Amino acid sequence: MCLMASALSSSAQNALSFTRIDRNPGSSAMAGAGAASVSSGWYSAFGQAARLGFQQDKVDGGVGVQLWEPDNDVDKSTNLSAGAAVKLGRFSVALGGAYQMGVSGPQDSFTPSDRLLSLGAAYNIADAVSVGLNARYAAQGLTSEVSVDGYSFDLTVVGRITPALSAAVGVGNIGNKVSGSNAYFGQPAYACAGLAWVLAPASVHRCELLLDGEYNFDGTLALTVGAEYAYNKTFYARAGYRIAGEKAPIPSHLGVGLGLRYSFLRLEASYLTASPILGNTVNLGVAFTL
Repeated sequence: MCLMASALSSSAQNALSFTRIDRNPGSSAMAGAGAASVSSGWYSAFGQAARLGFQQDKVDGGVGVQLWEPDNDVDKSTNLSAGAAVKLGRFSVALGGAYQMGVSGPQDSFTPSDRLLSLGAAYNIADAVSVGLNARYAAQGLTSEVSVDGYSFDLTVVGRITPALSAAVGVGNIGNKVSGSNAYFGQPAYACAGLAWVLAPASVHRCELLLDGEYNFDGTLALTVGAEYAYNKTFYARAGYRIAGEKAPIPSHLGVGLGLRYSFLRLEASYLTASPILGNTVNLGVAFTL
């Protein structure tokens, strides 16, 4: 049996592709859009850390679970994640961990698994620009005799052009060559840019429109559009679509989802569809703020 990360990358040149999985129910509901959004919370520990520089809450943390293709007895897997972010003046830091496990083959007692530990840090400059860095360690057990691991980094910048318009640029998954099967493989590195436009930011009815572009270093391209509607900072409805090249690490798909915030708690859910690889995947999360 292949763990879901193997299906994520149809390019034989990439290793540890599971590091590109969006574990955030909020952004995954918008098909991963949100490089320039400043409301990602602790999930920025896993990537796009510059968004932490505009975090409003002093502490943001939570847990999440991803049910990958739960109806597929061959490729289904469960992905657990947890983490927290802390704001210390102009400096913000977040730490997150993830563990995912697939299913064993009919004659194999070994259960493949992926492990990820990621750190994100950002510094806010004059409340206008935030510079962020992610550092991560990833390990993947493929069989009882084969495992791979590696390190990678992201560097991102988010700037506020106006109070309602933000832009982002960055590079991600820049890491070491991974050894496996008597060969060396690169990690799924990429460059990205994004825009976030907030309509009626001070209104009871708030809408954020997102546009992300991505160039993967394997030569594939992707474009993602997303939108979030918020009512009175309590109820959230989200949707997005990603268009990607055939061999892109994350394929084309549709995301939809809902969120509910009450006092210091957030409940979020997303559903991914319109993809033979990501179809019927569910993301659930519980978070708190202080």
